[in-house]
Amino acid sequence: MQTSRRLYGVILIKAAGSKPKIGELIEMTQASTFAWFNGEIVPREDAAPSVASLNFHLGTSVFDGMMAYWNRDHYYLHRVEDHLIRFEQGAARMGMKLPWSVSQFESGIRVLLSTEPTGTQYVRPIAYRKAPELWVTGSEGRPVDVCIFTVRVSGEIDRLLECHVSPVERISSRSIPAHTKVSGAYVNSYYARRSAEQAGFGDGIMLDREGRVAEASAANLFVIVGDRLVTPPINPDVFPGITRRVVLELARTAGIDVQELDLLPRDLYQASGAFLCSTLMEVRGISRLGAATLDTAEHAIYRALIRGFQELTGEYR
Repeated sequence: MQTSRRLYGVILIKAAGSKPKIGELIEMTQASTFAWFNGEIVPREDAAPSVASLNFHLGTSVFDGMMAYWNRDHYYLHRVEDHLIRFEQGAARMGMKLPWSVSQFESGIRVLLSTEPTGTQYVRPIAYRKAPELWVTGSEGRPVDVCIFTVRVSGEIDRLLECHVSPVERISSRSIPAHTKVSGAYVNSYYARRSAEQAGFGDGIMLDREGRVAEASAANLFVIVGDRLVTPPINPDVFPGITRRVVLELARTAGIDVQELDLLPRDLYQASGAFLCSTLMEVRGISRLGAATLDTAEHAIYRALIRGFQELTGEYR
């Protein structure tokens, strides 16, 4: 059975279907059929950049990502304003002034979500220059396009990760500012994740240029040492993740001792538990770090944070 309706001049087809069973995993491979593109709902591929686009060749587009949790009968957009402000500011740093406001983006996301079958979604806004103009000179005078699409996801918060210390170094902010989600910078993340998978791990913990622990391929790191929660401080080479901020808030509310300290690789092996956090990953425990086994899943600090995060998002699992 299908239902359809017209929105922004486009016929939208919505397939009826039930919510996946709790714990069922859905591969994140299929993006939404439609996208919000420059203020209209269009078929997703209508927003694709030209093969001769500057952004396509140099990776100068800016993106963000946020979760839209389906809560039985409505969506909860988690920290939507924080994400959209970061998106807007990141685009500005790359010389792209966005012609839409944060509130217009949020409204567009809600319209877009209404075109897809219900279920928890990862929302990806991206700003770029779609036109077939390849040269850097004069690029800031060219039109900026914004596309927002979604991908249906299923929470894997209870599936633990095996990690290693990556041989791939975290890219220096002296090369590319680490606090902006510029597409080209994520080649660094790709290499770190690929290296981890080739070595039989799920992710890699990258070190910065000084040999200090920075973050995973695309997530912040927390370690549990005794009854303390420790995480690398935000510096020019550590991304200020919104989920990281949420974890800090939850920990302090729960009365957990939190310290932001520089960590060396040897410090990781003194931990009794560890986890990564990011928008898409949420809060994911680490069960093995190199050859060391961690008892993260049973640690009281980790369980308290998982419980707090689930209560905050209200996700129906």
